Amino acid sequence: MDLTAYIGATVSLFAGLLGLLWPRHVSAVIGLRLPGKLGMSEFRATYGGLFIGAGGAVLILGSGDAALVLGAAWIGAFIARVISIVIDHSTSKENLVGCGIELIVGALLVLGR
Repeated sequence: MDLTAYIGATVSLFAGLLGLLWPRHVSAVIGLRLPGKLGMSEFRATYGGLFIGAGGAVLILGSGDAALVLGAAWIGAFIARVISIVIDHSTSKENLVGCGIELIVGALLVLGR
């Protein structure tokens, strides 16, 4: 595993910390509303814990296979977002930025494995 994969895993971990610690701010930036306490918990778990766990696992294991799995998840999110932009006609600044981030982080992990 080379430096680019470590960078991708660190970005994943950092994104998770942001989602866990500042869910209201992060949700506002990406254009989501957090309805009630359950919504807040769900956001912290998904945008926080999942990213922390996945990025942290890659950093701890230092495994190219782990980096490939996390990279595939980021690229899968990119593909799903592109499909949504086309099918749902949901082109927005937030969606385009999301596509860029997902593709770049995914590529760092996959190519750096």
